[in-house]
Amino acid sequence: MTEVTNQTAPNHARALPQPGADPTQAPPWWLTKPKEIRAFLESLAGVTVEEIGQTAGGRPIVAAAWGEREMLPGRTSSSLQQAIAGRDPSAFYGKGERRRQVLLFVGATHGTECEGTVAMLNYLNIVVTGKDLLGREWPAMAEEGRRHRFLIVPILNVDGRERALDHVSWLNVNPDYHAMISQGMRHNGEIIHWPASKLYQPMSTAQFRIVGTYMNDAGINLLGEPPLGADAQPETTAWLRYARRELPDCVLFSHSDNGSLVEAPNTFIPSHYRQRVAQIAALVGMRCRRAGLAKSGIVQRPGPYSGETWGQEAMAYHACGALPLLVEFPQGWKNVPDTHQGILDIGLHAIDEICAFGNRYRFRPRDPQKA
Repeated sequence: MTEVTNQTAPNHARALPQPGADPTQAPPWWLTKPKEIRAFLESLAGVTVEEIGQTAGGRPIVAAAWGEREMLPGRTSSSLQQAIAGRDPSAFYGKGERRRQVLLFVGATHGTECEGTVAMLNYLNIVVTGKDLLGREWPAMAEEGRRHRFLIVPILNVDGRERALDHVSWLNVNPDYHAMISQGMRHNGEIIHWPASKLYQPMSTAQFRIVGTYMNDAGINLLGEPPLGADAQPETTAWLRYARRELPDCVLFSHSDNGSLVEAPNTFIPSHYRQRVAQIAALVGMRCRRAGLAKSGIVQRPGPYSGETWGQEAMAYHACGALPLLVEFPQGWKNVPDTHQGILDIGLHAIDEICAFGNRYRFRPRDPQKA
């Protein structure tokens, strides 16, 4: 494996934990590295690829689009808040409804949380070719997906991803090793576990022997950085500008844990949007349960685990009016699921159920005062 940091251990440091399973091995269709992802996206018919910004470390942030771009007529305001205050949100969104709703996928805010990205790339391949990257045909998924337009930022935190580039899989890996790589380790060998890693912002090599892949090269966890100040990270600025330009109907923020799937809605979005998130969360869990998959949970708490805090989901809604979903895909801890295909299938069913909901009910709920 390649080095994950250029820091050397002091003599008194503890021995590094061993990975247990090999995190550098995965099937060839398991795409997680920025260069191979870009090459794959550029090879797909009808997919356009562009760079929407650079990371704190100066690396390109890539976005891909599939489906015809459609902006609604009659848009007179660049401010959702002002349009709502003026009692006509269509002044911001435009008049009428799109033929194809737009789903923006934002992957790997934390650098080695790539399971959702793997699923999204396979889903896009199904949309374009009818098959996933294993060659399996999914005609119903292809039909659902082709009714949308997709925007994909496969790796947002390219800095963190490059920090442990050869780590492509966490299936049954030692939890301490996983925490060391993803969350960080002090110079004395103390491993930082989630959520304690969130207490260090920024996280620097002066403090830590290993800066976790959670962080960009400025040591910032992009999930919880302050987006409203002048010091907003370039990654956040990039996806926000992209969302403002494209006005997606739904933004799916992809993260990874043990597979809790669609998370509880952010506090700082309207109540009818929170209801929509809860509806989708329940349906995604039931879809995976009906399919007999290893993960099928639904949200057990009324609000987000982090409490009443402003995060990516709130940013997405207030910037572009989209329905924001935070989805935690499974990494295969404790060997559940026990194969890469098992992880992929959970991801495919989750994304497809989200798309199916959008097709039947639309992502953005109607204003309850006008419903």
